[in-house]
Amino acid sequence: MRDAERLAILHQVDRGMIREESPAAIAEAALRPLRDLLGVPRAIVNLFDLEAGEVEWLAAIGRQRMHVGPGRYPIALMGDLEGLRRGEPQIIDTPSLPPSSHKDALLASGVRRYMAVPMIVGDRLIGALSFGGESSTFPPEQVEIAREVATQLAIAVAQARLHEQVKRQAEEMELRVSERTAELEAANRELESFSYSVSHDLRAPLRAIDGYGRMLEEDYAAKLDAEGLRLLAVIRKSSLRMGVLIDDLLEFSRLGRKPLDRAAVDMEALARDAWTELGASAAVQLTIGALPSANGDPALLRQVWINLLSNALKYSARQPSPRIEVAGERSGADLVYRVTDNGAGFDMRYYDKLFRVFQRLHREDEFPGTGVGLAIVQRIVTRHGGRVWAEAEVGKGAKFFFTLPVPASL
Repeated sequence: MRDAERLAILHQVDRGMIREESPAAIAEAALRPLRDLLGVPRAIVNLFDLEAGEVEWLAAIGRQRMHVGPGRYPIALMGDLEGLRRGEPQIIDTPSLPPSSHKDALLASGVRRYMAVPMIVGDRLIGALSFGGESSTFPPEQVEIAREVATQLAIAVAQARLHEQVKRQAEEMELRVSERTAELEAANRELESFSYSVSHDLRAPLRAIDGYGRMLEEDYAAKLDAEGLRLLAVIRKSSLRMGVLIDDLLEFSRLGRKPLDRAAVDMEALARDAWTELGASAAVQLTIGALPSANGDPALLRQVWINLLSNALKYSARQPSPRIEVAGERSGADLVYRVTDNGAGFDMRYYDKLFRVFQRLHREDEFPGTGVGLAIVQRIVTRHGGRVWAEAEVGKGAKFFFTLPVPASL
């Protein structure tokens, strides 16, 4: 019968762990049947605060009532601390304790002698199961039961504390994520406002500049000398270029907010379609090898191919026999794609500028452009979980690489 009762108590503790109950709830559920099994009037599950030198009861049961914390008292009431660390139960004679309100409370409740059984997890002392009453002896069977329950309670309390810690951390993380999401939403609203301002407020004066320039050219061209006409052409060309820069800036801004519409993508077909769209001269020799299929946003990946191929086309256009090669392969967890040209190349000393917005490595009169195309490529590829890099040598062409994660289905 006593074995069945002991197993029932251990099962109660195990069930508390499985249900992820609080340490106090686990201790409370085990104490009442344990007190009855030990045949004592009082039992307490104590947790130690070793730095403060204090004990906090987790749960305590007397003859009449169950008490669930908090309650604190000196750790000296638990006997020899070093002995407890060694796993040795301590027997404390209440009348021999120094005068204190705690001693008076113990005597008033009929506890003249009690035992503290250590609760140890690994090599760490976290508390003690104490019990006692008027009896001056603790039979071996009673001590063995207390040891067994104390061991199980120590594991349960440690696990419950860990669960509470993880739960608190998860709640804190959720709060931080919520705050971060709110900040991002506010930033996106500000960016939308900025984009609207750029799109509308800056375009109006540009349209006015170009419009008045056109009227001046149409109505007063005969009254302007060659230098005046040249300056007027510069004004109109600059206003048109500013319009292109605004368009590119807005496109770059939108890429950071647009959600990815993922699907299976035939990268070889996408590259060929992009090349057809560019309408390159037949004099350009293009080679597209077998490209591994990917998973991503087809519209955005199409833009990657258009930007990289147009870049290769532009910088190889001055070669007697322009050549562009597109290749791809799988490398571990990545799909690696490459666009190679035999064009002007660039100086690798200035590589850090390559993928920045409005940064150019060649003069405008050499190769036209706004310096946004490669920045757009990097943003798209990064949003897909890949990376972009390049290799080049002045006058000997360039190689641009980008990766995408291997689809889960492969």
